[in-house]
This record gives sequence, C-alpha cells and structure tokens, in this order.
Amino acid sequence: MRRTIITGLLFLLATAGVQAGSIDMFAETAKDFGTSPRGPVLTHYFPVKNTTDQSITLGQPRVSCGCVSASVLKNVLAPGESTSVVAMMDTKRIPQANVTKTVIVFVTVQASNRIEEVQLRVTSIARDDLVMSPETFAFGTVRQGQGGKVTTKLTLYSDPNWQIKETESSGIYIKASVKKLDKLVNEAGVSYEVTATLDPACPVGNWTADVWVKTSAAGMEKLRVPVSVNVVAPIVVNPDPVAFGSVIAGTASDQKVVLQGSQAFKILDVKGADAELEVSPAAPAGRPVHILKLTLTAKDAGPVSKVLEIVTDHPEQKSIKITVSGKAAKKE
Repeated sequence: MRRTIITGLLFLLATAGVQAGSIDMFAETAKDFGTSPRGPVLTHYFPVKNTTDQSITLGQPRVSCGCVSASVLKNVLAPGESTSVVAMMDTKRIPQANVTKTVIVFVTVQASNRIEEVQLRVTSIARDDLVMSPETFAFGTVRQGQGGKVTTKLTLYSDPNWQIKETESSGIYIKASVKKLDKLVNEAGVSYEVTATLDPACPVGNWTADVWVKTSAAGMEKLRVPVSVNVVAPIVVNPDPVAFGSVIAGTASDQKVVLQGSQAFKILDVKGADAELEVSPAAPAGRPVHILKLTLTAKDAGPVSKVLEIVTDHPEQKSIKITVSGKAAKKE
C-alpha cells in the first residue's frame, strides 16, 4: 500500500509539472467577450508557441457546450513554431439569455514522453432585448491610404431611458463615434448609430480590433463590436516574399511574380538583379498587371538572400521591395 501511495504521489507531481509547462505555451487561457446580442458568432484566437526542445502535437479540441466550436490552425509544432486555437461562440445557441455563460475548451498537448490537457475558457452574456445590425465593423479590403467608415445600429428594447455614454477602440487606427437616432412612428426601443472610422495611415495587413461601447444599462456596461479590415498596397505583389526553396548550385530555377496595381502603371527600373538573379524585361506599356520572370542561378552552395527594388510610375507607390530567398546545394 505504501509503495502504491508513493508511486501515485510521484505521478501527480510529474503531471503537475507537465501541466504548468503546457499552459506556459499559451499566451492567454481565457477570453471574456462581454455582453452581446443573441445572434453573432464571437471568434477568438488563442496563440500557442512550442517553447520546448521537441515537436508537440495539439489534438482536436473538445468543448463543454455545443454553443462553442473550436479548432487548431496547425496541429504539429516544431520547437519555436506557433499556431492558434480558434474558439467560436455562437450566441444563438447559448441556452439561457441574460446569464453569464462560460464554456471550457479542452486542448491536448502531446510530446514524445507525455500527454497533457490544457483548459481554455470563453465567456459571454447573450441578450434577447438587444439587437446589433450589422454585427461587426467589417471594412473588407481597403487600399492603403484610402481609409473608410462603417456603421452599425444598436437597439435596446427593455429600457426606454437607455443611453450610450461613450466609445473606445483597442486599435490605434480605429476611431469610434456614436449618435442617438430619432425614434420613428410606432418604433419600439432606443437606437443608436455607432460609426468606426479607419485612419488612412493604417499600414498594409489583415487587422482586427474591438470597439467597446459603454452604456447605462446594468449588466451591459460595455458592449463589444469586432472590427476587421484587410489593407492592401496600391500595388499587390504575389508571391511576396519569393521563396525558391531548395535549388542546385549552377542550375537555373524560375519563379513568376505578379504585380497587380489599383490602376495602370509602368515599371521604370529593376534594381538588385545580378549574375545570380535575373529579371525578365518588363512590358514597356502601362498596364494594371505585370508578370515578371525571376531566374535564380546560385553560384555556390548555401543560403541565398536578395532584395529587388521595382521602380514604378504609379502615383501612390513609386517603389516596391521584394525579398528573394533560397538554399542552394552542391551539384552531385
């Protein structure tokens, strides 16, 4: 009996140490979506980074309630690699309105010598008396420097004295404002229009943020409105960067690069090409799409890293830099 107890204690201590290490791979383990109208699907990405010296495998997540679904973007992580666990809470499926709902997402972390389970939590309150239309600030694809505005309408039916006091944004390139809407004849509820404005200085990238609306209603002091925007350059390069991968030294390898502009443009010059990296001549005429052929002929074995600069007459983007990489092996 004594031996069994000691063995059990040693197992629990070992498991506790593994659990702590697994949790440390997650940048966060809880997300409170706050109060939401019944209807939107609330999405959150839990970042994960393999901080060990061996590969790990993340299993398919389990959930404690069907109102949440979860998945892993990449299941196998080498040391130093990162991914995310995606949790999506469907507020239409939350069983009871106006009550805090917390759902646990179970994620297994498997290494060569252990299997552990980490618990993530998502929380929200779904309100039946609150309507938001549309449910997000979705800017879609916006050209860099263009900026933009999107609006949503918030209506509360249970409090004739409801007020929205102020708004704040988690994104430095998003500003929010609010105004009360006049009530139409035979219209119920109190309505406000909230506007999100995108700063033209927002850099290129796929961005998300939150606008928080502060209200006078008890239990609904802050409402979250998700923001998403994809800012693209006036000239989009595909692929970018250009990765040749493994090549043979002394053997030519080709890649095509597409440059798509918001309007017709000319390529005036290509800088950075040399004996190892050749670029086919660009079409002299102005056109919205140019296709360049890159030919890499590495002289010696080893990594290859170069930067091309494409000079254009596009009024919004005079220069484009393209990173080119590869790894050359000796010819057998």
